[in-house]
Amino acid sequence: MTANFDSPSVLSMHDAGVHFDGVKAVDGVSLSVSRGEVLGLIGPNGSGKTTTLNLLSGMLRPTVGAVMLDDSDLSRLSMRKRVHAGVVRTYQSGRVFERLTVFENVEVAALGAGLRRGAARAAARSTLTQLGLDDVADLPADSLTAGRIRTTAIARALAAQPRFLLLDEPAAGQNETEAVQLIESIRGFAREHGIGVLLVEHDMPVVMGTCDRLHVLDSGRTVIEGEPQRVRKDPQVIEIYFGKRA
Repeated sequence: MTANFDSPSVLSMHDAGVHFDGVKAVDGVSLSVSRGEVLGLIGPNGSGKTTTLNLLSGMLRPTVGAVMLDDSDLSRLSMRKRVHAGVVRTYQSGRVFERLTVFENVEVAALGAGLRRGAARAAARSTLTQLGLDDVADLPADSLTAGRIRTTAIARALAAQPRFLLLDEPAAGQNETEAVQLIESIRGFAREHGIGVLLVEHDMPVVMGTCDRLHVLDSGRTVIEGEPQRVRKDPQVIEIYFGKRA
């Protein structure tokens, strides 16, 4: 599939905030991810990363500010409508149909994206190959390790042909070899298919080796955004996220 950048090209948040009973879980955050790039969203536990994913995916609506797809305001759209607009997310738990095979899981996602049966099967095979799941394609999903269930969930998301993919800790539960293969595949998909990827991940080698830019949150607010090596050396980031000796 050839990347098509004629369709919406930037997913963004503008001064967005979410308030729960007076608590500002996200407070005035602005960020953007372009098609073909990988943006890492990092920060300590409770910094607002998952809430930000929920804002972008439509699970939550902003109390203030806006979520935009180019010039279109998505702030009040449901998750389903955002999926149709090309914004797809995965979850930490790795949601799959446990009684279907791995291949069937991915094929169903491709069919749901509007592909015909033949095209859906071809897309499923291609996606499984690129994510290194060929050897388990005919196994029921509930027989897989936790790491491979997560990879299957990512394959399902990719088969839905997203313009933007929001990944919540994709390397969790993976061994080192699986994590490296998965991250290389994600980068390949982003480049080849023009997919904008927003990655929430605690595995810092994965983050540093995968992302074009990093956006750091702390207590619901932006600390810094920039290229990984610049962010890695920032004194505030060293203090609040990596630790004083990092």
